[in-house]
Amino acid sequence: MDSRTLVRWARLGQVPAHPLGEGKRRLWRFIETELISWLAERGTPLKKPVANTMDTAINAHARRTA
Repeated sequence: MDSRTLVRWARLGQVPAHPLGEGKRRLWRFIETELISWLAERGTPLKKPVANTMDTAINAHARRTA
């Protein structure tokens, strides 16, 4: 999905999101667990299993610094 689509849906209140700042140029933050549960409520199947993001971040950092 294009990031602009996700932001547009957030502005419309269609996806769980947390706005930071005010006005048209506000930043949006999305919590992964909220998005996953939102997808599950809609009955949308995930294309691939959700990875533990903390492990993914640690492994990516380890690869960059090795």
